Amino acid sequence: MEHAILAELIHAAMITSLVFVMMAAVELASVLTDGRASSAMRGKPLRQYVFSSFLGATPGCAGAYLVDTMYSRGVVSLGAVTAALLSTAGDEAFLMLAMFPVKALLLFCGLFIVGIAGGPLTDWTLRRAGYSGTGCCTMATLHEEDLKPRETGQGWRPLRVRTGVAGPRAALFAILLILLVIVLTGAASHVHPAGPAQAAAGHNGFVEDTVLIVVLTLGMGLVAVAPDHYIREHLWHHLFLHHMPRIFAWTAGALIAVHLLMARSSLHTLVASHGVLLLVGASILGLIPISGPHIIVVTLFATGQAPLSVLVANSIVQDGHGLLPLLGISVRDAVVAKAFNFVIGLAIGAALMAFGL
Repeated sequence: MEHAILAELIHAAMITSLVFVMMAAVELASVLTDGRASSAMRGKPLRQYVFSSFLGATPGCAGAYLVDTMYSRGVVSLGAVTAALLSTAGDEAFLMLAMFPVKALLLFCGLFIVGIAGGPLTDWTLRRAGYSGTGCCTMATLHEEDLKPRETGQGWRPLRVRTGVAGPRAALFAILLILLVIVLTGAASHVHPAGPAQAAAGHNGFVEDTVLIVVLTLGMGLVAVAPDHYIREHLWHHLFLHHMPRIFAWTAGALIAVHLLMARSSLHTLVASHGVLLLVGASILGLIPISGPHIIVVTLFATGQAPLSVLVANSIVQDGHGLLPLLGISVRDAVVAKAFNFVIGLAIGAALMAFGL
């Protein structure tokens, strides 16, 4: 049990590191463009829905992480985040591509369309209900050193390894380096539930590790060459001290809780039914905010034991690990987004089942 919990903590650290580097990249884009990069999305809802749905529809969880990050800066709306969560199939997308590639690509296109439609529906409903999301983080602001980098000596060129603010810079670099070593040595293997999920877990491990290696390496490079102000204010005080503790805590808590739940109950019991009960069970299973359990539904569909409607409903409701960063940003917004996922996924699944699919 101790080994399993340690593995989940390492898994949570990996997810948090991905979110950290992506948030750092968004911060960097805002700094280098004097905030103009954010304005390309603000006030343009259709662009937000399409872009977020596209990121969500890409295999894996990285696209959803990026949309969560943009939401934390107030770049996109909660409806756009919901669009990304609706369109993502999480890490299970890799398994679908391996088991039924043509059907998987068609499913991803369908999820993309669902995201584009569900995003504005979410925002419209929230406006009608008078609900206001968390919005932009109060620390996500530009400073004088960002707007006048040459005058303040905080310019980005020429890019060179820097030694200023040695404590924060060294700490961030060391953390990313340790995580990179863990990935390279294979100690970051994910924990999956027993049964069909575990048998299928190896399909996407190589892709996940490759993404981690690339992102962690880029993060180390950014930490090495970034100006002192960017390290101190944006990466250290804002991201690492303000956002990362909550994101890591919620991620680790969710992973450990789900692991303990799956150790004490059989998820097959939840979905091993027929007709409407199977559809409802797969939708409820989609509420679990991690990748892994949903492989059961993918396997049932691939072996002909579940119809298309069940796979579609589960794919819409589940979002892999994409919800975890949003939990660290706002629990209330995460619950609202997940509620829309569940209602939309169950409704579309029921409609498909009514047509015999």
